Amino acid sequence: MFSTVFKRITILSLCAVFLVPFHMSNAEEHFYTNTILNTATFRWNNQNWFTEEHPKIAEFAVRDDGSAYGFTETGIAFSQENVENMLNARIQRFVLQDHYHYIINGEVVYSLEEFSIQLAKAYADANQFTTS
Repeated sequence: MFSTVFKRITILSLCAVFLVPFHMSNAEEHFYTNTILNTATFRWNNQNWFTEEHPKIAEFAVRDDGSAYGFTETGIAFSQENVENMLNARIQRFVLQDHYHYIINGEVVYSLEEFSIQLAKAYADANQFTTS
């Protein structure tokens, strides 16, 4: 008797799991399907970073040197590592899959042009008190 009851509960549970998407509205079903399909094929890069909603951070840890690493709610790993330099400027590189950007003295930098400008500012700040 126990096994018959257990089988019925198991079958009902499985039916409920598989039937849930079919009771959704068209928009919900479309979102549900695309979410499942896109998790395997979608990758963050420097182009879609500006057009898609950014993933939410689930957990992260900060190391003693100020660099950080963690995971998003969808399980994607990210890191923010220090970049050593001779200017004593705080430069970090943020990486999430194929996307990356830099942070120089608190300013987020997405392009090589912006990177050059911020690096020049950091150089000027570092040499501000140098006498010739």
